[in-house]
Amino acid sequence: MIFSPFVSNLKNKRLPKDYEDWEKNFPELFFLEAKQPKVEIYLQSIQFLYPQESIVSLTTESARRIDKIVRVETSHRTFLLKQSRPWIDCCPSSRAPMGRILKEAEFYSLCSKDSILRSYVPSLLYVDKTNYLLILSELGKKDYSAIYEKEPFSIDELTSLLDFLSYLHSTFYQKKMIVKFENQAMRKYHWRNLFVSPMKQKKSLSDYKKNESINRLKRKFLADWKFYSAMKQAAYHYLDQGPTLIHGNFLPFSWIRTGTGVGISDFESMICGRPEIDLGLLLSHLLLAGLVEHFFYALSYYRLPESFELTLAFKIAGAEIFRRCIGPDALGCLTPQTKENLLSTSYMLLTEEKEVLFQSIRKMLNRQLTF
Repeated sequence: MIFSPFVSNLKNKRLPKDYEDWEKNFPELFFLEAKQPKVEIYLQSIQFLYPQESIVSLTTESARRIDKIVRVETSHRTFLLKQSRPWIDCCPSSRAPMGRILKEAEFYSLCSKDSILRSYVPSLLYVDKTNYLLILSELGKKDYSAIYEKEPFSIDELTSLLDFLSYLHSTFYQKKMIVKFENQAMRKYHWRNLFVSPMKQKKSLSDYKKNESINRLKRKFLADWKFYSAMKQAAYHYLDQGPTLIHGNFLPFSWIRTGTGVGISDFESMICGRPEIDLGLLLSHLLLAGLVEHFFYALSYYRLPESFELTLAFKIAGAEIFRRCIGPDALGCLTPQTKENLLSTSYMLLTEEKEVLFQSIRKMLNRQLTF
């Protein structure tokens, strides 16, 4: 791992507003794009390329990313360039601290000293503090975002994800050092996406008519006091500065198919948080993908940390399902009938009383698990 020298890039005492502002007023900063001459000159300037090494291809990673990621294939190797901007790459109207990527780099440095964590995460090859850019090893070319289209996802792969979460949550539980990873801006960004944006009513009549039955169901939910109260309670606890490090955005596009199993990427959202958030997000996407047996297996396999509230994990799962059926980030591959069924599941996860919910879960576990 190589660190570039730190040079202040805030001569204007402000951050770039957008691409045009960056190009015009911050020419000393490198702006990452999948443009071969530009990237090759940059890599040569930091002396990262080997003698006689040249770039073969550049590919921009998924548009759902928080940071800009470009995959670089050279005549010798493949690696990733990852840069944070003062905004979210997939949502430029949302501002975010550029320093998030330096915290991510610090986490990778911690992982390099832990054999278990090191086996899951990319290797940190270079840190450019001047340009808020990392160079990372490539874990694999494919993530797990196709599980919604019934791409195979085995119990062994799920077990590997659960082992990672269990180890992450227990290793850093109530450790003083985790405070330096706290990131209120990223916490609030995901909080808004999960609890604020999906609750807004559509103003466009044409948008409303496209999904009239779903929007009718949404209005029914929003008028339901139990649903609203449960969402409010989950949103309140989401903002807690929790007892351990959590991934913070533990979704299928951050799970990577590797040559030996499963890898984990995208740690820019890592915060001191409630472990229920990570597990709740995992559970929700198993249900969104129709992997019911995997859902119950995860509940039985995950090693609950001390003071873990399973009902909060269910509420997070219910809120995420609601968001992916109705919100701006709704999954396009879900049919209207599937969305209606999932919304009913979301309501149950959010509103059922603890004892009733536990009883139904136990019954379904006994009926569903065959492992």
